[in-house]
Amino acid sequence: MTDSDPDNWPVVAWRRQVSYGESRWAIFDCGMVRFLTRMMLAEFDGCPLGDASLWGRPGAFVSWREQRRRLVAGLDPLTGEPDPYAEMFPISDDD
Repeated sequence: MTDSDPDNWPVVAWRRQVSYGESRWAIFDCGMVRFLTRMMLAEFDGCPLGDASLWGRPGAFVSWREQRRRLVAGLDPLTGEPDPYAEMFPISDDD
């Protein structure tokens, strides 16, 4: 870090799997929020981490409050799409 403003600090990531001769450490000249956004939107040339489970998955995180709101509204808690089985198992805010 060379700047007193944390928003200007680069992200340094350790990668588990690398090709022979590559460094396990990778530096990304962006802040952490931008790094996570770019990773989840697959905006890097390749996955910057050894684990690609979040690579290109912008909807991977849904807070428990939003999941609950969707469930009560009859929507799929993770996708927000209509749940065809919602009427079979009604849930209210009181549950």
